Amino acid sequence: MSQHEWSHTDPASDAAHPPAVRITECSETVLRIFEFLDGEMSEVDCARIQAHLDECAHCLTEYHLDQALKAVVKRSCGCEPAPVQLRTTILQSLTVVRVESIEY
Repeated sequence: MSQHEWSHTDPASDAAHPPAVRITECSETVLRIFEFLDGEMSEVDCARIQAHLDECAHCLTEYHLDQALKAVVKRSCGCEPAPVQLRTTILQSLTVVRVESIEY
């Protein structure tokens, strides 16, 4: 199911937020979950993401999946630091993905 097809389980939340706002909130939340998990956001942004996760079952599911992924990676690779070139390549790819996602 694409992010544009997501529906929320709370009708009161749906009435308070038009579909375009919900899609934007879901898109931003999904894009920023790792920042949220890593504690790399301001308190205001953390509060916004947490509030959205509290209301949106689909984004909360994505959060739990990303949380589990981080735990598996940490458990599997925690003792070896990533090579500098690999880290640089991954960070560049993440930047490109975010810019492309925001443009759409």
